[in-house]
Amino acid sequence: MSRKRWIWAGVVIVVLAVIAGGYFGLRGQVAYAQIATGYAAKQTCSCLHVSGRSMESCIADFPQDARDSITVTQEGYVVRASVLFGAISAEAVVDGEYGCRVAG
Repeated sequence: MSRKRWIWAGVVIVVLAVIAGGYFGLRGQVAYAQIATGYAAKQTCSCLHVSGRSMESCIADFPQDARDSITVTQEGYVVRASVLFGAISAEAVVDGEYGCRVAG
């Protein structure tokens, strides 16, 4: 094999190693973000539609760091929470007399 091919093979191996390392390093954080968005959506839905509080009052219940990183929106009976500009999100909906549940 020529020198150029060895260099390209080395570059490909390094790139694959970085991608694999990033995946294994971040998968716990992604799981945490999925849980956090589901929790935020469900809690906010219950706060709004069961307790009858305002969105501002419900968001004030979150820890400060969560308030800075989670975006919560409401459209009718659906509450959506997201992080990372919508890359990870969850929805909760009002389920009649049972309160709210995480959708999906």
